[in-house]
Amino acid sequence: MRAYRYHGVGGASLPRVEDVPAPEPAAGEVLVRVRCASLNPVDWKIAGGKFRLLVKGGLPRTMGSDFCGEIAALGPGVEGWSPGERVMGFVDPFRRPSGTFADFVAVPVEYAVRCPSSVDDVTGAALPCVGATAVTLCDLAHVGRGSSVLVNGASGGVGHLAVQVAKARGALVAATASAGRQEFVSALGADEFIDYRARPLSDWPMAFDAVLDCVPNLPRACHRQLLKRGGRYASTLPNGWTYTLDPLLNRMGRLQRHAVMLEPNERAFAELLAHAGAGKLRCAIAGEFPLEDADRAIELSRAGHVAGKIVIRVA
Repeated sequence: MRAYRYHGVGGASLPRVEDVPAPEPAAGEVLVRVRCASLNPVDWKIAGGKFRLLVKGGLPRTMGSDFCGEIAALGPGVEGWSPGERVMGFVDPFRRPSGTFADFVAVPVEYAVRCPSSVDDVTGAALPCVGATAVTLCDLAHVGRGSSVLVNGASGGVGHLAVQVAKARGALVAATASAGRQEFVSALGADEFIDYRARPLSDWPMAFDAVLDCVPNLPRACHRQLLKRGGRYASTLPNGWTYTLDPLLNRMGRLQRHAVMLEPNERAFAELLAHAGAGKLRCAIAGEFPLEDADRAIELSRAGHVAGKIVIRVA
């Protein structure tokens, strides 16, 4: 099968499409015939040598986290699934060296969900990681009806879905992006747009119930002024504070800080698909590339001007 792999990190080996044996699903896994995958910045950041202490599984590694396709085979002990069923989901790029930029990928069954017929392969591949992250951010920040929410980085993969999930839950949303993305972000349903380049942070609205930092780049020192007492800050990227002082400070401080640790979450997928089915959520596709052009997709993502998601067509 074809797989887009690299043999060294930090520029030691450039990713390329290689011919490798198809994997065999282990106990508790399904083998997925990948139709589409999608690109997340974490994919090329790991290949670039970031998060070295968190990455397990060694080299070589196949890039890609999200997938949509159909089950090709079942591993030992897997029940309730059948070959040929359409599925969507993700693999953990930190724990598994075999990613989704390949003709086949073996996936722990809990990381896969059935893909409704109303969801095409492109959307099914674009949604999983960013969608589950957006829902988890809203959960961590207790976003609900009447909440006032700031979404920072609202035009990106996670951000544009976080705006829509918060709105679908009945929140009032202020969203930050560059001026060129105002029309895009406003069309998502944001109640207020903030051009982060033109307006200094001191001139932003204050006293939100929740801040969803999807870039994330909001200085820790500004969280207190952005949030009302009892407010919650949720980030897409854990850091040292997440594992050390924040759990203690959250019990005694005037605000709480949390970060997403992405795990299989059937309820999050159910919420995403329900919102999409009700016409309250769409995943914007910034571009589609065949597997052989994954290099160009990564260049576009690295440039940092992508609105929505980039999809890799495998089959």
